[in-house]
Amino acid sequence: MNPYQSFKERVRREVSIDSYINRFVPLRRNGRNFVGICPFHNEKTPSFNVNPEAGFYHCFGCKASGDLFRFVMDYQKVDFVKSLEILSEYSGIPLVEQTKEEEENQKKKEALYQIVSRAMEYFQKNLNTKQGELAYRYLESRGLYAEDIKIFQIGYGLPGFANLKQDLFRSETEVRLGEQLGLLKRADNNRDPYDFFRNRVMFPVIDSRGRVVAFSGRILGESEEAKYINSPNSLIYDKSRTFYNLNLAQDSIRKLREAVVVEGVFDAIGLYRKGLESVVAPLGTGFTEGHVRILKNMADSVFLMMDSDKAGTKGAFRAVNLLSREGVTVKVCKIPEGKDPFDYARNHNKQEIRALLESADSASHFMIREILSGATVTSMPEEKQAGVKRLFEFIKPLERETDKQVYLEEGARQLGLSFSSLFQDFRGKGQVNTPTPNVDTKKERQAVRNVKPSSVILCERIMIARLIQNQELFSFSDELLSLEFKDDVSAYFWDYLYTKYLQNENITMAEILSKEDIPSDYLGIITEHFKSDEVVTQNLFKEMLLHHQDLLDESRMDELIKQMSDVNLSIEEKTNLLSELSVLKTEKNKRSMYLRTIQTQEV
Repeated sequence: MNPYQSFKERVRREVSIDSYINRFVPLRRNGRNFVGICPFHNEKTPSFNVNPEAGFYHCFGCKASGDLFRFVMDYQKVDFVKSLEILSEYSGIPLVEQTKEEEENQKKKEALYQIVSRAMEYFQKNLNTKQGELAYRYLESRGLYAEDIKIFQIGYGLPGFANLKQDLFRSETEVRLGEQLGLLKRADNNRDPYDFFRNRVMFPVIDSRGRVVAFSGRILGESEEAKYINSPNSLIYDKSRTFYNLNLAQDSIRKLREAVVVEGVFDAIGLYRKGLESVVAPLGTGFTEGHVRILKNMADSVFLMMDSDKAGTKGAFRAVNLLSREGVTVKVCKIPEGKDPFDYARNHNKQEIRALLESADSASHFMIREILSGATVTSMPEEKQAGVKRLFEFIKPLERETDKQVYLEEGARQLGLSFSSLFQDFRGKGQVNTPTPNVDTKKERQAVRNVKPSSVILCERIMIARLIQNQELFSFSDELLSLEFKDDVSAYFWDYLYTKYLQNENITMAEILSKEDIPSDYLGIITEHFKSDEVVTQNLFKEMLLHHQDLLDESRMDELIKQMSDVNLSIEEKTNLLSELSVLKTEKNKRSMYLRTIQTQEV
């Protein structure tokens, strides 16, 4: 069951849709309904209707319609989860009913939020004292002035080891909270804690709800200490899922559906000041899958504007890899003259920075250029051969055939080689077949339809058809995500359906059949497996998943038996094959036992 289902039902009962919409769209009563000027298109005569009894709105002009949650998503341009948060804050209804343990945890978080917020105010106050003059002059030397300091709420951590305990914390309990936040450190339990941020310009990290959660501190002057240090993870701060400047950038990111990612706080500040408001920076860690998930929910494309040094290039490569795997369009900006984004922004206006983004490298061009390590059309044959080897090693573990083709084509172009030759060598390494470029994909799909499907492919198509007919089966999304689809049609539909599911869009047979962006021949293949008279329970779908794994294992077992018949195999090789065969048989027997258990329960 959807974890938010009870929350949604309570909101529908307790929050009047007309009252909420009237906050943004003036409504007047018209019989049982309310009418107003539609907020989703330009009109002079009201055609926007709100039905409070049924709990939905509909515009007879632009056909926009939906419930309260859809209105929040479309009007405020947020994703589904964010719409829940907005309505929870508006109504006072908690998203999920809390246990006593969760309530205690929430109290601890609130205490930490209070401490870290007071710490920010303390650091800001320090900047405006005589001791803070050096820090203030440093910020001015970097081109930051009073207005910038106010916008980014910059402060200063005083020199010395005991300022926070003396000036900020009021009790031993608060000292312990300061330690949890990383504001204080303790060499051992027998010694007093000391200030972690000393003689540093302090940049507060603020989350998407405007709450201070951590700090990044930049050292003043020459020191053997690290130039930047950041707060450690805590109950309110996870550096692998937090961006600096997201609080200021989020509206622009959602509006433009794009984000600019830089390395550090000054880079983000520099670009933001020049009008590039969709800029964020990860802190204290490399770009992670957690960062990808945050951006994917807000943007369709990402520009990486990293430093041009080795570390920056390495970070960009990792970020491109992670974002590309999640289907996010990525481009990489190369900053002229080896400058970092902050220095570039100081000397260029918004239009020039925007032009730099527009000229950015595609993800494939950047990644292949780095993989080839300088090998180009004019390189010596040995350098090209080494580049090809690195290219194959990179492509080999990729899951999607389309990704393999894209990278092979780009590699061939950068090396000045024939794609067909490169592809033949790659396939000769034992890789799965990759389609040649410039093929007629429509003819290819028709050919797929005319070929009698194997048992595995037939099983996959039936599962996809049942998924379309019963959205509750998305409770198996984790199992389906780990599935290795053998059928291109089923793989296409799974990617399409899962994306719609994450966006909380309607997934019904009628909706899918009306989609113009789905190839008609693919629709024809799947509709053959729709059944209106079959009720697919959770257990039945689980049986399908188990059956699919059985079919895959049986196919692999047949391959192993054929390989073992090779008289040229050594004893060690045969032993390894036999061991794998034994494991597969054991796993198959376990599934059979589990399947019988399920079937017994159904009876």
